[in-house]
Amino acid sequence: MPCLARSSIRTLPLPRRAPAVPFRRPTSPFPRIRLLLVPRDIWRRCYAQPATNGIRTRGGDDAKKQAETAVKKEKQYQISKRVIIYHGGTGRITFLAMLKLTSLLIGAFTCLIAVPRYIKADKPMAGTVGVALCGIMPFAFVASTAAPFVTHIHMHLPPLARVSRAALERFVGAMPPSTPLTLTTMSVIGTPRYSSVNVGDLRPPPPRRRRFGLVNYVRDTTHENATRKWYNLRAVGKFYVQEKTVKKVGGAKRYQAKKTSVVDTWIWDAARDNIASRAAAAAAAAATAGSA
Repeated sequence: MPCLARSSIRTLPLPRRAPAVPFRRPTSPFPRIRLLLVPRDIWRRCYAQPATNGIRTRGGDDAKKQAETAVKKEKQYQISKRVIIYHGGTGRITFLAMLKLTSLLIGAFTCLIAVPRYIKADKPMAGTVGVALCGIMPFAFVASTAAPFVTHIHMHLPPLARVSRAALERFVGAMPPSTPLTLTTMSVIGTPRYSSVNVGDLRPPPPRRRRFGLVNYVRDTTHENATRKWYNLRAVGKFYVQEKTVKKVGGAKRYQAKKTSVVDTWIWDAARDNIASRAAAAAAAAATAGSA
């Protein structure tokens, strides 16, 4: 039986496989249908590219050109837009700021801690009021007397005065009353307060408004206060700019810094003389009108 079984077995030929055909992407004779057959990754790459809008590109180029033009114009000027013409002194400014903060802390400690304890302990009313005044009076005195102190003065120059040093000197020599200034004072807590004024707005105060010599320049703040909200601080109308005093022959001026400083004090000297001459002319005109 095994021999017969082996003789009866036939070898069957294996079918041959057809040769492999290379893969071809589906094509279409119509161009619009071809676009739909493009793989998704190509669409994603197209969408990832930045938009090339002619209007946006043109706007960006214009902004870039304007920035380059502004930089070139700024390079043409030898002097900056805003120059510092007065400095109150680093030591005086620091001392005054610390004095204000100290008086504020003393007043807060007295009114918020000491006075409530006096009231809780049923102390006499006179003693409680005296303790409260001991905290309030130093703070009020420092705040009122140090408010006019000017720490810095900046002058805003027009483009014609920024071309060269000679142009700046000519501008300062014929300084118009509309020249803008920024006077910096200190608030109650020692933070800076900026007052934008013109040279023509400043004038010497009358004798009754000098505060024992603590104020030497005033301005009218009626219009500015009218435009402010009720919760805003009132505009600063009284200033104290330290006068020029020389300690000895050849010595440095009291409010001037060293020669290496960037403070152009000679500009403030010219502005101060301009203010004094206008005040004298106004007083002479008023006297002439009164006599007539």
